[in-house]
Formats: sequence, C-alpha cells, structure tokens
Amino acid sequence: MKKILLGLLGIIILLIIVGFFLPSRIEVTRSLTIHASPEATFEQVNNLKNWEKWSYWYALDPTTKLTYGDQQAGTGAWYSWTSEDMGQGKLTITESNPSSVIKADLDFMEQGTAKCWYTFEPVNDSTKVTMGFSTEFGMNPFMRWMGATMFEGEMNKAFDHNLNKIKELTEGK
Repeated sequence: MKKILLGLLGIIILLIIVGFFLPSRIEVTRSLTIHASPEATFEQVNNLKNWEKWSYWYALDPTTKLTYGDQQAGTGAWYSWTSEDMGQGKLTITESNPSSVIKADLDFMEQGTAKCWYTFEPVNDSTKVTMGFSTEFGMNPFMRWMGATMFEGEMNKAFDHNLNKIKELTEGK
C-alpha cells in the first residue's frame, strides 16, 4: 500500500512539475468570410444585446442571467452574467472603431481575466471577420494543464459557432 501511495505522489509531483513547463499564455483566433458589409457585421458584434442571438456560451446555458450597463454598444458598453453552469463574469468593450475592430476585457471573477477582439476586413463584396481571445495562466500549473489540454479546443468550437451564427444573422438581413 505504501508503494502505491508513493507512486501516486510521484505522479502528482511529476504532473505539477510538467505543468510549470506548459505555456502560461494561450491565444486563439478564428476567421470566417461573411457575405455582408463590414458595417453590418460590425453592428452584430458592437451591440451587446445581439450576443444573446449568437453566443456559444449563452446557447450552452440559456438560463444565464444577463445584466447590461446603461450603454449597450460601443466603447464602455458592458454586460455581466451569472450562470450555474458558466459561473459569473463581466465583459466590457474597451475599444470600438466602426467597421474595423472591437476589443473587450473579460473578467471571470475568481477564475481570471482575458482579452478578446473582433476585426472586420473588407474582402471584395464580403467581410472577413476574425475573433480572437487571449489569457494568461500565470504560475498555476493546473490552469496551464487546462489550457494545454482542453481550452483551445473548446474556444475553437465556440468561435466556429459564433462566427457561423453571426454569418447566418447578418446575411439573413
């Protein structure tokens, strides 16, 4: 029994040590070309009330409670969420340049912070929309393992969902 416990302890220590060598930062980007103007695609993202229609996270838990600030679009707009499945947090638009770029800060309360961005690039009669997300895990080996094993895949799934829903909503107008 003692050998089994020592073996388990050794594995745990090894996993922690390896965790310190995993990347402390993750960045994910995805793009999709939408047959619509940069103005139309920009407005779908710039107005936070629209996010309920296309957000992957809201689709996972439609019982999420959202609270919006007085301003719901552009720099300074924000919303906060509370969800049994998704926890709680707040998104604030920190930069909004019409038909070009939107940047936002995400605060996941106890779980950390992140940056996200959206760019809108004209391509002939369409718009290439790029979504990006980055976060720092610091010296937490557990979060580094999470980032290396699950985080990127889940973010890619979320981005694919979001971009396709934005495409569907924007092209449908």
